[in-house]
Amino acid sequence: MSKFLQISVVIILMASILLTGCQTATPAPKTEAPAAVEAPVVTVIVPAEPQVTEVVVTEVVEVAATEVPVTAHYKFAWIMPDMFNPFWVYMRQGAEKAAQELRQQGIQIDIQQMAPIQTFNVEEQVAIFENAIQMKVDAIGICVIDQNAVIEQVNKAEAAGIPVAALSTDIPGSNRSVFAGQDNKVVAQQAAEMAIMKNGGNGNYIILSGIAGNYISEERDAGYAAAIAAHPEAKLLDKQPSNFNRKDGMAVMENMLQKYGSGEIQGVFTVNDEAALGALQAIQAAGRESEITIVGIDGNEDAANAVKSRLMYVTAADDPWMKGYVAVYNLVYKITGDSKFQEKPTVDVTYVTAENVDKYLENFAYWAQFYKP
Repeated sequence: MSKFLQISVVIILMASILLTGCQTATPAPKTEAPAAVEAPVVTVIVPAEPQVTEVVVTEVVEVAATEVPVTAHYKFAWIMPDMFNPFWVYMRQGAEKAAQELRQQGIQIDIQQMAPIQTFNVEEQVAIFENAIQMKVDAIGICVIDQNAVIEQVNKAEAAGIPVAALSTDIPGSNRSVFAGQDNKVVAQQAAEMAIMKNGGNGNYIILSGIAGNYISEERDAGYAAAIAAHPEAKLLDKQPSNFNRKDGMAVMENMLQKYGSGEIQGVFTVNDEAALGALQAIQAAGRESEITIVGIDGNEDAANAVKSRLMYVTAADDPWMKGYVAVYNLVYKITGDSKFQEKPTVDVTYVTAENVDKYLENFAYWAQFYKP
């Protein structure tokens, strides 16, 4: 990264994060997100999900009209891979819901979201992380681009008393305090299994991967591959990177459609919904949507609407709202030494299909009341 860019990042952060002294308080919230959407019943063979303790939420706390005096004030850095994917907005909405609830207990949380100017730029994200540490924020939430690139910064932050929450993508080998997410291999395998069973247990499949070396990409690829391998009549036809975005998802899928003719592709399993929606554009342009089953992960609104229109078969909604929500609470618990702290709070997955998509779509209006970009 150039010195100019480093200085620019520092200036942006200094202008946006105004540090103040922090007081310690022990919150005792009782909160709960809206009832989860029930997934359709399917028979699958997947590895056991990791065991985590039950999250401490019991009831929704409404935001009170009366102002409660601030007894503790914390500044959180919220570092994303880019500024474009709606998934980050959903995660921030959950974080802001938690912040609003905590404010009614006298605990003020200021969340400053940051991201590289160049989408998914590892060097920029590392520099932002380093600057957040130097500015002595109280906690950091990060969805990493390259988990290996930030291990030094995570450990440095933790050593300085700044707890770190890994959002959606874990950071193996680090001392991070919280992981708000799921076993991504299990999630992908379940979604792929549903699609393969729809196709009678057979067919040829393409995987649109993310970025080489990215942990979440590798885990989802492994889950998709495991689902295909579990069916002797199913075949992994091809795998190509799509870089987590629509443009590359569409471009890669266009190449796949030229390489494999009509009837040769039965399904496309994508690293996320943005790649899935790009692939869908290419498939529709080729007039082949009736022959190809599309699977995505994230539960983005556009993907859910594509499922409603039966253009995508399933999106595995891994609940970005709850990831942000439980991350904020557990970072506060970590700061205050509260016994309710959980390293791996429970975050459920909803497999959104045409059968339950209408109910799932209700989530977007509910969560938008807490934050709009």
